[in-house]
Amino acid sequence: MAKIPRFKSDDEAAAFWETHSLADFEADLRPAHNVAFVKPERQVVSLRLDRRIVSTLKRLAQRQGLGYSSLLRMWVLERFDRETRLHSKHG
Repeated sequence: MAKIPRFKSDDEAAAFWETHSLADFEADLRPAHNVAFVKPERQVVSLRLDRRIVSTLKRLAQRQGLGYSSLLRMWVLERFDRETRLHSKHG
């Protein structure tokens, strides 16, 4: 039976699991003990936008089945991730 490989990064692990099934590695699995999921502390940020932008944001979000603040948060986090990766590579 195949062994779960050791991954050098979360991206490498994600790419692997996109093309593999956990069921193929059943013998390699062990029960987890004392697992705690911690919800990160959040801070509210105010942002002033033109009403037309907010109106368009609401329509875009609705098409995706999201609230507009959730869509905006997703966009900010995607850009944040891209920028922090870029800066970590160029140190």
